[in-house]
Amino acid sequence: MDPVTDQERLQRFIDDIATDGIIGVIDAGHWLLHRTLQLHDGIRLCGRGMNRTIIEARTEDWQHDDYTLMGLGVNNHLNENGIFLSDFNLIGADKSATRNGAALQLNGINDFSLERIKVVDGSDAGIRIAGYGVGRFTNDITSNFWNSTKRGKIRGCIAVRGSLGIELEGGVEGVLVEGNHIHDSALHGIRLPSAYDCILLANHVSGARNGIWIDRHRGIHVLHNTATRVERGCVYGGFNRHRDGEISQGLWIIGNRFQASRSTITDAYHGSPDKFTHIVKIKDNILEGGNIRLLWSRRVDIQGNDGDGGNAIITSHQVSGRVGNNAMRLLNRSPLIRDLGSNFNLSDT
Repeated sequence: MDPVTDQERLQRFIDDIATDGIIGVIDAGHWLLHRTLQLHDGIRLCGRGMNRTIIEARTEDWQHDDYTLMGLGVNNHLNENGIFLSDFNLIGADKSATRNGAALQLNGINDFSLERIKVVDGSDAGIRIAGYGVGRFTNDITSNFWNSTKRGKIRGCIAVRGSLGIELEGGVEGVLVEGNHIHDSALHGIRLPSAYDCILLANHVSGARNGIWIDRHRGIHVLHNTATRVERGCVYGGFNRHRDGEISQGLWIIGNRFQASRSTITDAYHGSPDKFTHIVKIKDNILEGGNIRLLWSRRVDIQGNDGDGGNAIITSHQVSGRVGNNAMRLLNRSPLIRDLGSNFNLSDT
């Protein structure tokens, strides 16, 4: 195996199938890289299976820190012909979970599908989908490509180690993240620093600081996910109403199981009085090892959650809404919260 030869063969193959408009299948085997594989708009690329087609950037072959193993960039025009990728394994050059780059990154694209892709040691991120194509992400980025990536799915993928598993940023819109497994991320299992109308469904995170982390958002549904061995199960913030000119709203956190050493669900991470979420439904979750702790959320509906006997629901004076029918204690209740009753401590039953 030679990284220069493998790189040339794979890149030529990708270029040829993009030109011909056909589905390309990468043979089973262990392929080595020494620089990024550049994808093309409209490409359809499959491997022979995530444990049979393995594409690796060996540390000794990679000559720079900021890397992406496989990527789709954007210049003056968006990628509008769709991308389909499936059934292969990417192994990063950075084996120590620092913040260098994403194993797989797609920028500025409408219509994409990622299925049964395994990413190992992706460093910064295993899979990153970005709604812009200019530079690195900052909260103050200005770009013509903001909110340009729409209509996609990430399904049945596996991310192992790195700083985070799966990330949607730059105003990504209308993406389904379903049935993925993320293991041993240093920071976040699934991270949405800026996304609209996306669904996180039946994913499993094991080992991370935060299982699911959401910041500037609208219309996000977190449904039937599991996060174990995490410090916090689901953490969320919101738009800054003055700087961003928008207020986050419509967050559903329903039917999940969070096993956390600190908070199970909280808006206290990077929150402030100017950075809050309207209309938050926290319902029918199974919560172990940490409290529901809200500081800034407005018009919350917290019902039907099941605790472990040692956790509670805690709301600060700025939180408004209603709470009821939880198998958890209600502590430090905000005066703007309506207690519907039937909140109880399991240890008393």
